[in-house]
Parts: sequence; structure tokens; C-alpha cells
Amino acid sequence: MYLKRLEVANLRNYSSQVVVPDLFFNIFSGSNAMGKTNLLEAIYLSCTGKSFRTPRESEIISWQKEFSYINSLFETNTRQVEVRVELLPGKKRIEVNGVLTRGYPQGWPGVVLFKPEDLVLVKGSPSERRRFLDLEFGPFHPQYSYLLGQYNRVLMQRNNLLREIKDNKEKISSLQVWNEQFCQYGARLLSLRIEIFKLLSPLIRDIHHDLTGAKEDLDIRYLSTLKINIPASVEDIYSRFVKELQEVEEEEIKRSQTLIGPHRDDFSLYINNRDARIYGSQGQQRTIVLTLKISQILQWHKEIGEYPILLLDDVFFELDEKRRRALLKRVGCLVQTFVTTTGENKVTLKDDFTVKRFIVHTGRIVNTEEE
Repeated sequence: MYLKRLEVANLRNYSSQVVVPDLFFNIFSGSNAMGKTNLLEAIYLSCTGKSFRTPRESEIISWQKEFSYINSLFETNTRQVEVRVELLPGKKRIEVNGVLTRGYPQGWPGVVLFKPEDLVLVKGSPSERRRFLDLEFGPFHPQYSYLLGQYNRVLMQRNNLLREIKDNKEKISSLQVWNEQFCQYGARLLSLRIEIFKLLSPLIRDIHHDLTGAKEDLDIRYLSTLKINIPASVEDIYSRFVKELQEVEEEEIKRSQTLIGPHRDDFSLYINNRDARIYGSQGQQRTIVLTLKISQILQWHKEIGEYPILLLDDVFFELDEKRRRALLKRVGCLVQTFVTTTGENKVTLKDDFTVKRFIVHTGRIVNTEEE
């Protein structure tokens, strides 16, 4: 998938701008607060229907303007996708090839984003890693989003009921019907996660091996709140879930919250058998995140049959030369890449690469260079 043309109006500090990018490598250079990341945000919004910077999309509309829009033209060897996003205060309208749409259908363009804040995937809280798993890898499985939604629905109802039992407004016996649904959805969701990790582990290990010149082995390990032996069948997980839920019932009522299940699970990353969250250097943690992003790209191609667009927000030039070359070796000739940087950085690309450089100044592209 390639972005052929991007047009924005009244988007943050852009009044009007048209960008015609290169098919392979695009660099947006400029000082801080000039609007480089705003362009990546526009691309990301066109690909996913949402911003990666704010849940309040009215913030994207330029100050004292009544609307904003983004027009994007994407293309592959077999199809074109035209996406129009219109933003008004409190309202969003998205058309794909002229048809009003909602959600994030698989027919949309794919995108993978790497930003400095993504280091929380290694050193942040378990909720950050669960969110990454649920949003970036889970949707490749057709049942995952449905099971996650049903599980979260039952979880919320169950937590409300625990609170009412604690306040003597409901009987403990009323938990039974919710426990049944909770364990059924939870067992199936956990089984899917285990399956995803089984598929991802060798791929992630191979990518990280390449990025580090075969000097580091990366292992990703799923940490379940249930005492199960992996691999485990859905039936085994369900039985264990029912048993352990009974064991913590008293404590759950006391705390008015569900204490075990996929909503409290985590995964850990180990470099040469050492926990990267504790022992990994800044460079090692950055390389782990890059490994996860490349695995997203390859998984997208495997499942969808197209390569996604890659957005690198102020991180590409933070990698050393060896890691940059390893990244380009993996995806450079296959994936259209957009990079932002504050410096006058140069990067040596292969002869079969072209690179287009955009100079960004106060919401305007004042100059472009092609190599």
C-alpha cells in the first residue's frame, strides 16, 4: 500500500497543504512545533479513522476554524483507496471510495507507527502491553475483537455485581450466571492470546537477531494470572478459570473487583534471559520496540496480502547506523516510510532507493528535495 497524495485543510497549524510523497522513503525535517508530526497524524487518521495523539478529535481542527478535512489517495498494484475525513466540533465523517463508513474495516490502508512514547511497551505498566496486544496483533484473528468486547462487557457487569454484594444489595449466588459467561469468554480469549504468542515468538526472535547482528536473543513470554501450563486447551483453561475464581471470590467481594483473568495478564521481554524492563539499556529497549513494529509489518502482509505504511516519528535517527540498515534491509524496498526529524540528518540508502526530503516550517512545506 502506498500513499500517492495527501491533502489537508485547517488541520492543527496547517491552513492548506498538499503532499505528493515518494513511494519509498520520505523525510520531514524542521524544528520542534513546526508541524512535522501533524502530517503523520493526518496519514494515521486516514488509515485508522482515529488520531494517535488525542481522543478529542476537535483538537485537530485549527484554532478558530469550524472544520478540518483530510483527503488521501492510496494505491496498490490492484486497487485504489480514496479516504476523506471531515472533522467538525463533536462530529466526524469518513468516506472510503465515496461510501460513508465507520470503524476500522480490513479493506482500509494498513499503517504501523513508531513513536518515542512506545518505549512504554518495554518499561511501562502491564496495561500498556495489553493494549498493544489487543489493538495491534489481536485484530488479525477474526474472533479476537469480538471475544475481547464480550469479555470486557461481562467483566464490567461482574465488577458492578461484586460491589453490590459487598454493599449487601445482592446475594453471592447471583454471581453464578456471570461467572459462567466470564470463564467462557476469558478461556477463549486467553487461548487466542497463547496462539498469537506461539506464532509471533519465532518471528520476533528472528527479527531481533538481525537487528542486533546476532548478538542478542529476544524471548517474549506470556504471563497469565491463571496457573496454567502452556500450551493448554480451551477446556483446560476454562476448568482452571472456574476453580481459581472460586478461590478468590471472598477477596474479590472485599475489593469489589475481578482479580484474575486476561484483563490482568501481561507479557515480558527477555534479552539473553534477562528481563529487558529491568536490565535493558535505552538502546536495547528501543530495538525491542522496533522488533515489535517490524513484526507487525510482516504479520500485516501475511494476513492481508499488502504491506502497510510505516510512520517513524522522531525515532529513526535515534537508531545507530547498524540498526537503521537492518531496518531498511527488512522493509525498505517493500514499505513506504515517513520519517520526522529535527536535525539535518542524512541516511545512506541503497542505490535502488529514492528519498524525498520535505522542509517543514510553521505549518508549511517550504522546500522539497529528491535524491
